[in-house]
Amino acid sequence: MKIWITGSSGSLGSSLVQEIQTRFPQAELYAPTRNTLELTDEKQVCKFVAEIRPTHVLHLAAAVYGIQGHKFDPLKSLLTNSQIDLAVFSALNLFPPEWIFYSSSVACYGYPFRSLPLVEKDCFLGKPHESEYGYAQSKRFALTYLELLQKVHSTRFVYGLMTNLFSNQDQYLNGNGHVFISLAHKAKEAKKNNEILSLWGNGGASRDFISTESASKIICDLFGQNIGLINIASGVEIRISELAELVVDTFEVEKGYFFNGENEGVLNRYSDTLLLRSKSASLVKIDTRSEIRNSLLALRNLI
Repeated sequence: MKIWITGSSGSLGSSLVQEIQTRFPQAELYAPTRNTLELTDEKQVCKFVAEIRPTHVLHLAAAVYGIQGHKFDPLKSLLTNSQIDLAVFSALNLFPPEWIFYSSSVACYGYPFRSLPLVEKDCFLGKPHESEYGYAQSKRFALTYLELLQKVHSTRFVYGLMTNLFSNQDQYLNGNGHVFISLAHKAKEAKKNNEILSLWGNGGASRDFISTESASKIICDLFGQNIGLINIASGVEIRISELAELVVDTFEVEKGYFFNGENEGVLNRYSDTLLLRSKSASLVKIDTRSEIRNSLLALRNLI
């Protein structure tokens, strides 16, 4: 078995590499970083795939800019992510693998949502929220590549609708990264300057969070299966105000926090995990709130 992971230097990719090495120690694992393989370069990607001929692919690589980045430059997000997928899938069409896991996003769900929690069958009903539009549309189109690879080459696939990830290894990206790391950095600065912590939105938002470690275990549970769309989530709704309380307490921000009403994205979003529970044994072992507390404690000492 030859496994190729894209985005291996990201927080999810790093965790998944470790999990795969534990679960599949006999596999040949290929996890090139951007320094050795530029995924927007179609010729370079085709050459790499022709040389290694992967049997299993985990395509995690994406240009993620956070709410602010996706909202204010949606075309950049659409173009960059489309270029990555075009290069990867062009190569895989020439040298088709047995199985692909594609890391998509709950941002793909049409908004307003048909129901909460989000159910896979409703994913493409309506347009994505404007704050994530370009990114989401690129991810939506990737399903077409996967469906055609399956039709033409009998490639099995899992299209993972990833919820909000968090990790000690997240990149801050000057505020354009994930919610979790952005909150931690803001809290650190508020503590340092003895200021009140200013947070985006109005305080009513909620999300479904999952650690990269737990997500990696779930993805490995799904290895080789032919599922199509599936939510990769904890299924637990957590208020951003609850997360803010944990951040303020962990980083000892004495003046507390307030919501400034800016950059309001999707208000409430959390995922149904009924299908996932039937496919993954790892989900029942997840304690999301404990993982959040532990990750915040680690970040306090790292950033």
